[in-house]
Amino acid sequence: MLFSLHALRHLVLFATFVLMCFSAEATDSVASVSLKQSGDLSGETLGLRYLRDTRQTLTIGELRKLPEGQFSAVRQRDVNQRFQRGDYWLKTSVHNASKASMTWVLRHPMPITDYVDYWIFTNGALLTHAAGGDRTLMSDRQIPYRIASVRHTSEAGQVSEVYIRLRNKQAAPMHLVFALSDEVTFLRKISNDQLLMGVLYGIPCALVVYALCGWFINGTPSSLVYAGYVLAIMGSWLGINGQLAEYVFVDTPDIANFMLVVFFLLATIANCMFVREFLQTKQFMPRFDKYFSGVILLAIAGIVLRALGLQVAVIQVTIVLLLTHAIAPVVAILSLRGRAVFTRWYLVAQLVYNAALLIGIAGVRFSELSYENYFFYCQLAFIAELVLLGVAQQDRVRILQREKTAFEQKYNTALQVNNAELAKQLEQRTCQLREAQQRTEFMAAVKTTTGRIANGEFSVRLAPGESPELADLASNVNVMAASLSRLEGARKRWIADISHELRIPLFSLLCETEALLDGVRTINKRAIASIHEEVMRLSRLVSDLHEVALTYLRPLPCTFTSWQLEALLTKKKHEYVRYAQEKGLRFSVDMPAGALLVKWDKGRFEQLLDNLVQNSISYTDAPGDVTLSIEAGPQRVTITLEDTSPGIDPADAKHLFEPLYRADIARSRRAGGSGLGLSICQAIIHAHLGNITAEPSPMGGLAIRIDLPRSADKSTDKL
Repeated sequence: MLFSLHALRHLVLFATFVLMCFSAEATDSVASVSLKQSGDLSGETLGLRYLRDTRQTLTIGELRKLPEGQFSAVRQRDVNQRFQRGDYWLKTSVHNASKASMTWVLRHPMPITDYVDYWIFTNGALLTHAAGGDRTLMSDRQIPYRIASVRHTSEAGQVSEVYIRLRNKQAAPMHLVFALSDEVTFLRKISNDQLLMGVLYGIPCALVVYALCGWFINGTPSSLVYAGYVLAIMGSWLGINGQLAEYVFVDTPDIANFMLVVFFLLATIANCMFVREFLQTKQFMPRFDKYFSGVILLAIAGIVLRALGLQVAVIQVTIVLLLTHAIAPVVAILSLRGRAVFTRWYLVAQLVYNAALLIGIAGVRFSELSYENYFFYCQLAFIAELVLLGVAQQDRVRILQREKTAFEQKYNTALQVNNAELAKQLEQRTCQLREAQQRTEFMAAVKTTTGRIANGEFSVRLAPGESPELADLASNVNVMAASLSRLEGARKRWIADISHELRIPLFSLLCETEALLDGVRTINKRAIASIHEEVMRLSRLVSDLHEVALTYLRPLPCTFTSWQLEALLTKKKHEYVRYAQEKGLRFSVDMPAGALLVKWDKGRFEQLLDNLVQNSISYTDAPGDVTLSIEAGPQRVTITLEDTSPGIDPADAKHLFEPLYRADIARSRRAGGSGLGLSICQAIIHAHLGNITAEPSPMGGLAIRIDLPRSADKSTDKL
């Protein structure tokens, strides 16, 4: 059978743990209150008492019958029992004084014990038995965790008796170290451990990839040796943390223990090879080169002896190999003569590593670090060494290349300056030529486009230029073309609409006069009244056309005076109600109480109201409703006129204020009119510095909204 890893690992850590201790007062049991408050208890606060069984004959039943006086409290001086072979029995109790059940986890954080067994009794009955330790299979553990642990749930008011047995098959350091956590804290610790291990292993993996890439690109042997050294260190970490047995050699702990020793020896071999290659000891320090060659041979012999299952020889070889870590800085210091530039970072790496280990030991000795944190601290020291060794390699390569680079840089500087100047001049000339060509092409396009626009092709558009100036010019030309196209369309539509609107009353007059001339109708007062009605209709149309045309030439003339809006609305309300009732409609006005002083043209505003209300009443089907609402603010007044069906399409609403426009589909032309009323209303609103919009009404018809300042006079800000 393969020899256990413990003799080697315990020897490595023996000097460290001789000084380790905890400081606290011993207790007889653990209270749930203390555990809930801290989440994690260790040391003398657990109230552990121990008994040594050198013959390894005691059973759990016999142990429970022993008198209390045979047990000793675990004090600070008792934590490290040094090299022992035999069983150590410990006991304590956990009292759940709360009113709810509590799940807790007890663990042995030192990964240097062959077997760890837990028994938990309540009221004399065995409730839980769990096993752990380096020689225990993961499948046999209650908690499949690399650290020997046991989980138990204590009911309210329950006292749980805990018995622990630590057993080593061979003489090895025995540490009476335990930690008690509630389940939440334990699970959080496991999660944090997994994350931390990922970070700790991620950095060396990155260094391995970095070293292999350097070896592949530059062909330097030291990079390949460095990669091997990092891999060996990672293997030793996996072994010392119990992860070889947990993840790699599952249910084969003897192989995992054997591989741990192999990784330690391989790390020593790789370290010595790296020192020889990096410091070039064969060329500059032959004596030290022989020394490191001898260490490599001893490490190889240690691997062979470990494979043969020998114990004493492996320990002796290991003791010799451990000295290399102390001698390496000395070698670096001696190699500084004449080669200080090449070895400075290697010296820093060794000094940082040894200083970190010394600080870690001091931290444990003065209770600043726990056992678990000490292992983590050692891994950080290894990472610092590995990173600094990588820096040392790059620093050496950088120094060797610096002189070569300096010469090449000096030679290339003048050439680069000349080339840069020539390239700059060439680029400037090219840019100027390209811009001139673009401007020429663009101006030719402008000439062609404007010529087509001048010939009446208003749909033509000019592509934008690359420069901002040309793009602005193209945009202005396109806007001009669009405006001319819109004006031409409006002109044609106006001519068609005006001729259509004038033809209707003229045709009526023609029919009336022909009827009178032919004797079909008798000339009487009724016939003359009919002719007069058509003439008045034609007169109103011409008058409205004239007023709309004037609004395009100049602002609508208005005389602004101060007057009360509510008085005019009260007066007009009766007229609008009567007119609506004649059409079978209901008319209502909603306005704020009190005086509402405005400064508008009263005649124009009355014309505005008449046009809007009469238009709404004329186009609303009976029975229906027409509402006029007023909202007054400190500075502005909002007027809303709404009616019921028929409605209007949103696409038609934005064209309602265009002259002669009617939404023939949504609202019929049966009401007559010139089609210019809303255009005149818009001109009145603009003259009063306001806004007017049309949109479908929630009531089912049309909603017209007017927003006006209370004072439309530009010469004053107040009424």
